[in-house]
Amino acid sequence: MSSGESVILEARGLTRRYQAGRQAETSGSVRAVEGVSLRIRERETLALVGESGCGKSTTARLLLGLEPPSAGEVRYRGRDLRTLSPVELRDFRRSVQLVFQDPFASLNPRLTVGSMLAEVLAVHELVPRARRPERIAELLKLVGLDADAASRYPHEFSGGQRQRIGVARALAVEPHLIVADEPVSALDVSIQAQVLNLLADLQARLGLSYLFIAHDLAVVRQVADRVAVMYGGRIVELARADELFAHPLHPYTKALLAAVPSPHPPKARRRKADPPLPEGEVGDAPSFGCPFYPRCPSPAKDGECVAALPALEERRAGRWVRCVKA
Repeated sequence: MSSGESVILEARGLTRRYQAGRQAETSGSVRAVEGVSLRIRERETLALVGESGCGKSTTARLLLGLEPPSAGEVRYRGRDLRTLSPVELRDFRRSVQLVFQDPFASLNPRLTVGSMLAEVLAVHELVPRARRPERIAELLKLVGLDADAASRYPHEFSGGQRQRIGVARALAVEPHLIVADEPVSALDVSIQAQVLNLLADLQARLGLSYLFIAHDLAVVRQVADRVAVMYGGRIVELARADELFAHPLHPYTKALLAAVPSPHPPKARRRKADPPLPEGEVGDAPSFGCPFYPRCPSPAKDGECVAALPALEERRAGRWVRCVKA
């Protein structure tokens, strides 16, 4: 998948904190996302990866404007979302769509597929009423479903087919960017490849961009142009996908890659030097120093890891890492 130069969506210093307690003696803030800066370009797939609880989905909600940031800003084609007029905000809502993780829960069981898609077309006034059945058939064909699927209900489809319907619903408003939040994690492995191939085909045909959120690096390897690795609400590594998989720099990225099952055991043994991911939770990240320090297998011996938060530094063009030892 190729990437262009034009930036569709950008996060600058994005931060989101939540109040931890109602009582004065227990009140405080929980850091979900801290200082995240990302750019999503035309026709590219940027993958955001990390364990559950690292802040991936919160980052997605902030980028979509579904939650206000505590600090920082989101810019759509160079414009801060907070400065957009109602008309411009409506254009943003159309241009940036979401595909949900669970195709079993994201579709209304009381509506036929055709009714769901017709509702989207009506709300956004995209096509005249008389032409909606034709457009619905076009959308279903685009995602590999027959036109007669429009008369059926979600429970009549398999998980992979339901996710295709979710993609069709997102495509109905002709978006430029799709945020795919763990789009294949609820599907059988045999079906995952079909959905991933569909997303790649749609990108090539329609010029789409994706923010692909996942915890499975084996999946990410198939789809991503660039990969941002997240831990404790912060980006700890950002690089082109081929570079990151060939030469990970951050110890957390190395541990994630070492944990990926390999269908080729000899190749897996060549990665034996990579340390396994130590026990612990993402939520254990300290409020000072490196967020990964409590689980790092090889921290700096001079205490530099806990003295201050390492900066996210560009080691070479497009290659960023947040680690004093990398």
